[in-house]
Amino acid sequence: MFNSVKDLSDKLAATGYFIDPVMTQVVYLAAKLRKPLLLEGPAGTGKTQLAISVAAAGNTHVERLQCYRGVTEDKAIGHFDEGLQRLFMDFTKGQHEDWQTVQANLKGRDFFRPGPLMRALECDRPCVLLIESRRSFRSASV
Repeated sequence: MFNSVKDLSDKLAATGYFIDPVMTQVVYLAAKLRKPLLLEGPAGTGKTQLAISVAAAGNTHVERLQCYRGVTEDKAIGHFDEGLQRLFMDFTKGQHEDWQTVQANLKGRDFFRPGPLMRALECDRPCVLLIESRRSFRSASV
């Protein structure tokens, strides 16, 4: 994604985002090792903007998962589109060979609507997965 720390620094500067050299090295190493980067701090300190700027510098995009009380795996991972499944059943009524064929079709990728985690995993090229949580969510889960 980035050839060197200088390359990352130059690309971040081109996006208008400037960080200290140590943080630039941390971001570079995380990208080079393909490891996550955990940022913690109060609201307004630039964590989200860093993710957006790194994505822009890497010529990729951000997949954003916002965690809050009540977030479900359907929102995070994805879900099957039941309306589309029903439409398929109505449209193809009488055209199915057997129940296994119907099940295979209904549980196929065509009917799955991915959430941010699945989109990040299925990306053709590396992307930035931004997982945000509110402080109240984190303290509630402890």
